[in-house]
Amino acid sequence: MLRRSLSLLLCVVSLGGCTERAEAVRAAEPHVETFARLRTRALALLELRADVERKKLLYAAMHDEDATIPENLEPLVRQMESQNVEITAEELERGEALFWSMLDRAFSEDPDVMQGEIVFLEKDGTISAFRHPRDREVPAGVKWYGLRQQRTFAGLASCVTDDGSAPCVLVQLRPREYSGSAGLTVAFRRAP
Repeated sequence: MLRRSLSLLLCVVSLGGCTERAEAVRAAEPHVETFARLRTRALALLELRADVERKKLLYAAMHDEDATIPENLEPLVRQMESQNVEITAEELERGEALFWSMLDRAFSEDPDVMQGEIVFLEKDGTISAFRHPRDREVPAGVKWYGLRQQRTFAGLASCVTDDGSAPCVLVQLRPREYSGSAGLTVAFRRAP
């Protein structure tokens, strides 16, 4: 009798996991195409971010004699100095503002997108995270289930909104395990 009850309990628990997985995958399915578009935009945003960071390094090299710059940028600094090319603080501010406005636009164009986060593994091992809205973190403690696309997962959660919280489905592309790799997580409204 005890053995039968234990078997029944294990069966129910395993079916619950299968049901949860099926529900997460089913909830993510209508958003896969939008996620693919956002993935492409995220890559373009990371390129823009790299340009902004490169200009910051060049600005520091041109305005601070003690600034250290990567070896690969030294020829560019010499060329800019020989051609009297200047980078101004205003250019840096415009580049930073452009990045954030494009990030906000990328995630706010689709009314089903509640939140978005791009993560980038830096060369020094740190992780940079760029979020929309900036003050909201992606929900933690989510049970992730693999989708057909490589390194892409779906999970169900409750996301913070201006009015409290709402059910959402998260779609995530995980970064690879090396520097220079990026990941993307997008929270979509869950259909009732």
